[in-house]
Amino acid sequence: MSVEQDGAPGRVDDTSDEAAESPEDATEPSEDEREAWARVRRSATGMRHHEAKDALDEARKAARSKSLTGREALIAQAEVEEWERIADALFDHAGVYDAADDPFVQGEAEGRAHHTPTPPDRR
Repeated sequence: MSVEQDGAPGRVDDTSDEAAESPEDATEPSEDEREAWARVRRSATGMRHHEAKDALDEARKAARSKSLTGREALIAQAEVEEWERIADALFDHAGVYDAADDPFVQGEAEGRAHHTPTPPDRR
């Protein structure tokens, strides 16, 4: 599935040996991806659907750049995926984007809070 086809942020399936060794890690977004999503959300704040759609088009153009490799390509893909998700969320929404009102962002924050390791008890 291409970046343009899938609107939800996430990792592309990795079929490498490393991913096969630890399947949980293969689906966990990297810090680079999380930072890309956060940048997009900050940029999207206050935008209406047509503005987010324009930003999505620009992000797609940037992601198609032949000069992007490795980490830069992963970040560009994450940005496109987040712009797609936000544009889709705003499609039938009369207001502007605000991450504080975004159910996906709230669910992500809650999920991360439940997976944060607790420090060992030092008695």
